[in-house]
Amino acid sequence: MRHIDFENLESKFDNATDTKEYKKLVKDFHASDDIYVVANGGLWAVANHAADDCTRLFAKAGVAKSVNAMESQCLMTSIANDYGYNNMFLRWLELAKQSGKMSKNAMVIGLSCSGGSKNVTSCCHWALENGYRSAMISGQDRGILDDSINQLVLDCKYFHTVEVLSLILFYDVIHACGAECPTIKDEVVRKNISQPLSRNPNE
Repeated sequence: MRHIDFENLESKFDNATDTKEYKKLVKDFHASDDIYVVANGGLWAVANHAADDCTRLFAKAGVAKSVNAMESQCLMTSIANDYGYNNMFLRWLELAKQSGKMSKNAMVIGLSCSGGSKNVTSCCHWALENGYRSAMISGQDRGILDDSINQLVLDCKYFHTVEVLSLILFYDVIHACGAECPTIKDEVVRKNISQPLSRNPNE
């Protein structure tokens, strides 16, 4: 049977987390009060998943940090219709700033498989221009970001590798910031589920 190629995912993870770019991303994430994550397609789903788990696990650990992704399809289509798709996330960030929702101690993280998504790279530059921390996690380096923007390049061949690895990295950041993911068994016990987790009574 032929299996999908994940490009030796564990080695990719080890290589990524051993870089100065990743260490800076974790440091900046830890220092920021609220973080905005922008991405398209599969990485948009990763951004939302990461934002939800960060919010839930940070709150459980008593870590005062807000992580946001653009979830409202109504808002997305409204902004895209009025300002164009390439300005969709940019306008979302501007609204957050204008409304006072975005703190002065904020960070914007872009996710892009190609490293060249216009509506994502523009947000990284916007953050830099407005005095916020800025970072990009990309599958490839297109060489279009300002040198002042911290870019973690995963050096991946496939979209699916970037998507899976990006989510894994967010879980690592969660742990680095003082929160943790519970085990499945611990959650079963917490919820008082009567069904056994395993058929083996000794487990």
